[in-house]
Amino acid sequence: MARQPTQAAMFKDLLRAVQDLGRQLTQVPPQNVQTNSNTTSFVVEQFRRYKPPTFNGMAGPLATEEWIRSLERTFKHLSYTDAQKLLCAEFMLVDATGHWWESASRTRIETQQSNLTWACFKEDVMEKYFPQALRDRKETKFLQLKQGKMALIDYEKKFEQLSRYATHLVDTEQKKARRFELGRRSEIGGIMASHEFITYSQVLQRVMQFQID
Repeated sequence: MARQPTQAAMFKDLLRAVQDLGRQLTQVPPQNVQTNSNTTSFVVEQFRRYKPPTFNGMAGPLATEEWIRSLERTFKHLSYTDAQKLLCAEFMLVDATGHWWESASRTRIETQQSNLTWACFKEDVMEKYFPQALRDRKETKFLQLKQGKMALIDYEKKFEQLSRYATHLVDTEQKKARRFELGRRSEIGGIMASHEFITYSQVLQRVMQFQID
């Protein structure tokens, strides 16, 4: 006849089973539990440490572009995903812009909402607060800018202001210098053409010197 296990042996086997189960539980990571670094509150809190500006859409078109640029500078340091960028940017929309974005979000179907990217967000914000038609008009003004009867300091100020609407036309020092020269008074064209200017600052220095002389 087979020997029946004693009570002590049964207790020992049960204890071993419990210990084995405990070891297995410590080796398997918990499912559906996010780490602290992935939670919404942590992502937003980390982002806000950089003191990002809010956006209410009231400061003009250039402020819209600058707001997006400032967010991208912060995102570059944080290496955020598109979903995390959108989450943080939405927190910075205040007043009328916040209401506008909430309304726009409600009109999207579920697939559109889930496929929304940072690039799409930027395009939507720019189209709302700095539409392409306005950008085209500002660029045209820059292309048509002439010094005329303006003092040099006023012409330079206007040039710098409008050039921000057409950055692709002044994205190098040489292009910026040439564009500045094109708008100068015709009577000093010969003087400008007789020198090899490389940078925008050199052009300004030469013009200042010409006026003093």
